[in-house]
Amino acid sequence: MADTARMLADFLRSAPSAKPALPFFDRTLEAAREPGSVAFRAAYAGAARRLGPAGAAPPERAPDVSGARSHWSLVDWVRLALLANALERTAEDEQPAAVQALFEGGEIGEQESLLRTLGALPSPERLLETGLLGCRTNAARVFEAIGCENAYPARYFPELGFNQMVLKAIFIEVPVRRIEGLFERRTGELLRMVQGYASERRAAGRPVPGDVDFILGGGRS
Repeated sequence: MADTARMLADFLRSAPSAKPALPFFDRTLEAAREPGSVAFRAAYAGAARRLGPAGAAPPERAPDVSGARSHWSLVDWVRLALLANALERTAEDEQPAAVQALFEGGEIGEQESLLRTLGALPSPERLLETGLLGCRTNAARVFEAIGCENAYPARYFPELGFNQMVLKAIFIEVPVRRIEGLFERRTGELLRMVQGYASERRAAGRPVPGDVDFILGGGRS
């Protein structure tokens, strides 16, 4: 945990695009040490405002962190660094609940950052409930943060949770091609669920989304 937090802090201190936010970042690293504190919540929420337009873009380079993706914005990285630093000072058995509370209390942008970077936190398998909550949201942006271009579901979701995520992607018209590890997790049960969904659509006289054939055909649509 300490190595992750230190590596992220060092990375941000060396990123040219993060330079305007360094006073804020260094100050909040010291003040926001408890993930449930007012100081931490204010820092986590305020990262986007503090970074300004530069925060919406990916940094010039990214550290070698498990699960990292090139589309993560500078705001995502700052929030990840703040959270890793705070969790370092949180009892291990309290960390999953702290992360879940952060998700449940956050606004959409905060929830997106948390879900995108969930797999980069130490022992990410312990944070499964937060990942699953992200799939139950009604906000498409939040769902996409966990379900799309994200290795976390394929690595850690149980079969039912992964299958339900795929069905929801079809239902809300998020392209399933964006789900990492889809065909590695393609089971007979998933095919049965997709076929059942297609049958219900046909019975109701509704069109069947093209992603149904994409999944049933093993990537050929």
